[in-house]
Amino acid sequence: MNPGFRCPNCREPLIEHPSEYVCDTGHHFDRAKEGYVNLLPGGRLKGRPAGDDDAMVRARRTVFDAGLYRPIIDAVADTARERTVGTPTPAILDCGCGEGAYLARASAVAGGSGWGVDISKAAVRTAARRHRDLHLAVASSYALPFDDGLFDVAISVFSPRPYAEMVRVLADGGSAIVVRPGPDHLAELKALIYADPRQHRDPQVADDPDDADNDDAEGWPSKPSAVRVVGYTLDLGDAALRLALLEMTPFWWSATAAHRAAVAERARSVTVDMRLAVFRSSDGSADDL
Repeated sequence: MNPGFRCPNCREPLIEHPSEYVCDTGHHFDRAKEGYVNLLPGGRLKGRPAGDDDAMVRARRTVFDAGLYRPIIDAVADTARERTVGTPTPAILDCGCGEGAYLARASAVAGGSGWGVDISKAAVRTAARRHRDLHLAVASSYALPFDDGLFDVAISVFSPRPYAEMVRVLADGGSAIVVRPGPDHLAELKALIYADPRQHRDPQVADDPDDADNDDAEGWPSKPSAVRVVGYTLDLGDAALRLALLEMTPFWWSATAAHRAAVAERARSVTVDMRLAVFRSSDGSADDL
């Protein structure tokens, strides 16, 4: 399997050159000095947010470098490896790759090639600087710049996950690995910020496939082939880490100065609660992780 980017304008394959990507129709896309390419039409995504900004990317990098999310990164990587056993060089795509931590680990553990897209230029630039072996583009997960059936695994971690697009680019028998917050994820941070904190409930991927109220919002099957719970407690002895953890989440935008001070002072123990679900592109049978 040999993935490659395709032109967002005419959908023809893009040929990689040292300083640019070019399609046979004549569309040119410059490669940044870090090695990534911007494939958003017009260089931006109209009508949608631009993704994580520099401050959020730095905060996430601080949290990841401290090893706080390593169990989640390892769970994603181990699942990618398990799903590609017997594939000589699996192709792995991260839809919403951020600064590249999940993709870099998954492609290394699975022994494959890593491809990532994100609408945040700041995130993709950071990923390209850190992980020179990854193939990265600024692009939307709702319009993946790839032909059909190229990838053995597609990953989505806390990112938009349009089912049809992810399945479209998966090879026959490929797997989508979707990670989302569980009901108790970062509950202690919520309690310090919101007057009426609520448990997270995601309608796109059901914990209980028999829950009739938990309908899929973007075409996801109600029954993943497997679900893994990744849960543990963070002991945050450093106030800077507490604030970095807050800043990498959407809670940051709701937090006043007083809220942030409370997190820096009091969020010494925080719950991590994740759900890792696997969906197969062409096989509806269930199995265990």
